[in-house]
Amino acid sequence: MAIRLTKPLKIGLTVVVLLLAFRIALPFIVKKYVNKTLDELPGYTGYVEDVDIALIRGAYQIEGLVLKEEKGNPKYPFLTILHTDLSIEWKSLFKGKLVGEVFMTGPVLNMVTSSSSGNSKEDPSLDHWTEVVKDLMPITINRYEVHNGRLAFMDFTASPDVRFHISSMELVALNLANVEEVGKKLPSSVTVSGKSIGGGTLKGKMQVNALKRIPDFDADCQLTGVNLTSLNNFIKAYAKFDVERGKLDMYAELKATDGQLNGYIKPFFEEVKVLNWKKDKKEGGILSAVKEAVIGVFTEAAENQPRDQVATQIPIKGNLSNPQTNSWKTFINVLKHAFIDAFSKGIENSL
Repeated sequence: MAIRLTKPLKIGLTVVVLLLAFRIALPFIVKKYVNKTLDELPGYTGYVEDVDIALIRGAYQIEGLVLKEEKGNPKYPFLTILHTDLSIEWKSLFKGKLVGEVFMTGPVLNMVTSSSSGNSKEDPSLDHWTEVVKDLMPITINRYEVHNGRLAFMDFTASPDVRFHISSMELVALNLANVEEVGKKLPSSVTVSGKSIGGGTLKGKMQVNALKRIPDFDADCQLTGVNLTSLNNFIKAYAKFDVERGKLDMYAELKATDGQLNGYIKPFFEEVKVLNWKKDKKEGGILSAVKEAVIGVFTEAAENQPRDQVATQIPIKGNLSNPQTNSWKTFINVLKHAFIDAFSKGIENSL
């Protein structure tokens, strides 16, 4: 006996079928949209491998995001992320704020200076990046977390090549949309930790007003326990000598108000030995060995003898709103002036 469907039932079944079809097609629609958004970023090309939708949570997950510089080093994509989860932050919804939260697992950010990329193109402006973030997450982000991240700097224009990285990065940024501490000058908090080349330990914290186009912030961080020999390529490239042993601790306080940056970096060296006469004579000749012997003498003379320490405080000032500022070049230039006078160790809390 055939079952006759009433008109309301037919309409209901049609709606269900259409909803199921839309749900099945939705990940493909979102993936196409995300790929288009990434690919339209000036100076870059990008794509994602897969997109999953979680309608009940009001979330979607991006798998395998890759962003490459068009004229950059093909071996080192500018950004790769294994997994990204973008969702509504429900606890803030109960407070009357529609905001989102983002969790990233395994992001890798490569800052590469090479003869192929160099200054052949300009970096995308902050406005371009902001528009991309808004397109991918159309509501304000209130919570942002990074797990097992990696930040790498590579300079292939130097001789020898310079490589530096922070790995195992953990970052948590809270109250970015100013949901909980309305009226506070710097309502958002950021904490970061990680491990550097040479076995160093990174720790940092920051209070920030993330709602400003150029955020105000007050930050301090420290990188301690770095084996100096792991930085020999950096030292050889920029200071033209190397070290046989030593340890680096580095402390910094930075504060930005209305785009004006103020602060300092304090590198702190202990038990530094520059010369290995037999090795340097064999590798670089007698003149190289003599030069490093002289450097070693001056390093010894500059040390705080009771502590066997060398340190300096380097002031930092600048205009963050200047698009011509090359922050990586500035950072490298700052580090070149590290071996000077002896200072006390640690954060001064002077800002």
